[in-house]
Amino acid sequence: MKDEKQRLMEWKPGAPDFSRDDMIVAVGLQCRSKRFPIQDVLQWLGSPAKSLGDASGGYLVYFYSYDFWGAPKFEVTGGRVIDFAVISIHEPNCKRMDPCTGREVAFNLLDEMEPFNEAAFR
Repeated sequence: MKDEKQRLMEWKPGAPDFSRDDMIVAVGLQCRSKRFPIQDVLQWLGSPAKSLGDASGGYLVYFYSYDFWGAPKFEVTGGRVIDFAVISIHEPNCKRMDPCTGREVAFNLLDEMEPFNEAAFR
């Protein structure tokens, strides 16, 4: 019998018998329990649509559906995937402190992301 990581790695976006929600749950549990290295995620899902940071810490975003509710996101720290979630695409999805006012400011992280640079994530 195939181990769970191998079974999940055989899944590709658009594969039959998986819905978008099934994929989110499977990836989320797997990433939290086994900590997929970046190279496994790239082998599994290909290049992400956008990225921010590098292999020591950053974010990868994969779009499977351009809908109002968002798209899957991997959070990367120390070259390892540490989290998986859905983020809003068209509305603010993050907060940070404004250094001038000291207040929290909402912004859309996707606006600050660049096309994926594979060399930065090796």
